[in-house]
Amino acid sequence: MNGHRPKLIYLLGFMGSGKSSVGVLLAQELGWPFIDLDTVIEASQGTSIREIFEQAGEPFFRQLEQAALAEVSKKEPAVIALGGGSFAQKSNFDFIRGRRGVTIWLDSPIDELWQRCATMANRPLFRDRASFARLYAQRLPYYRQAKYRISTEGRTPQEIVREILGFQLY
Repeated sequence: MNGHRPKLIYLLGFMGSGKSSVGVLLAQELGWPFIDLDTVIEASQGTSIREIFEQAGEPFFRQLEQAALAEVSKKEPAVIALGGGSFAQKSNFDFIRGRRGVTIWLDSPIDELWQRCATMANRPLFRDRASFARLYAQRLPYYRQAKYRISTEGRTPQEIVREILGFQLY
């Protein structure tokens, strides 16, 4: 990264991987703002992600997401927690890859993700075990292209943040 520390850290991973939990702690450690992309979208629309999907559909949501991503990426420095599907959208993927930031994949085993998400009612693409597994498999090739990968299996957000802080991010 040309010897300069990145000004943006993008946390990516499947729903339930801990992007928001880790992001808040990482931002505190760095003294940077934390931005949850889904929260930004919900605030701008005055409704939940699930309701956006139900009322306007996924294509409309992805347009909102792309615009929100471009906007929040102007706020350097920042730790940005992406939505579970953000990095798997070609336009977002290309945009993020072109930024002067770093991508960190919070890699969780699918069984652990399933357990975490089973009690959450706000996941628009969470239906049943089979569709959950298909969606995970579709997104995995994108996640694998992140600059860094961290296994979150059985680890606390604090342990994950310590590992991230140990990376040579520049």
